[in-house]
Amino acid sequence: MNLFTIFQPYEVTNTYLLHQDGERNAVIVDPGRFDLDLLNLVEDHNLYISHVLLTHSHINHTHGIPTLMKIYDAEIHSMRSPILGFKSTLITGETTFSISGMEVRAIPVPGHSDDSVIYIIENMLFTGDTLMAGYTGQTAGLSEQKAMTALIRRKIFGLDGEYLLLPGHGSPSTLSAEKKSNLLLQE
Repeated sequence: MNLFTIFQPYEVTNTYLLHQDGERNAVIVDPGRFDLDLLNLVEDHNLYISHVLLTHSHINHTHGIPTLMKIYDAEIHSMRSPILGFKSTLITGETTFSISGMEVRAIPVPGHSDDSVIYIIENMLFTGDTLMAGYTGQTAGLSEQKAMTALIRRKIFGLDGEYLLLPGHGSPSTLSAEKKSNLLLQE
């Protein structure tokens, strides 16, 4: 598995590009922008973006979709459709599916937004704005925060094994580090 992390300074977000060894089709997670640097990265590695995974539909994570869709005929996966006028394959609950030679597990975790979802690919958690290094995403209110925290504890902290946490903002972390040190998630 090859993973590229792209920091988007204009949107202050992280975008992720991944593909299997020997596989030309690639997956992009949260294309906050699709600029020349990102296009060059894709082209320099002779990749084709065949799928887009959205952790949620906020514009700072989706702004690059119109440009991306002018170049690639990618299938968008999200909990909302359409996204900026583009049809997406809807995720309606916890599910597992295969794309570009990868098994993807989707776990809805509403709270930061009603369409927030965490994706698991191998030992990587793409958490968007739900769970970040040392904190969780903002919610509309206290009841939403409590519900999201309970879901994270049950669905994500309950996972067996070690995972690399790849958030929508900030530095990466690990699941074990968040279990030990994320004060917002301590019981």
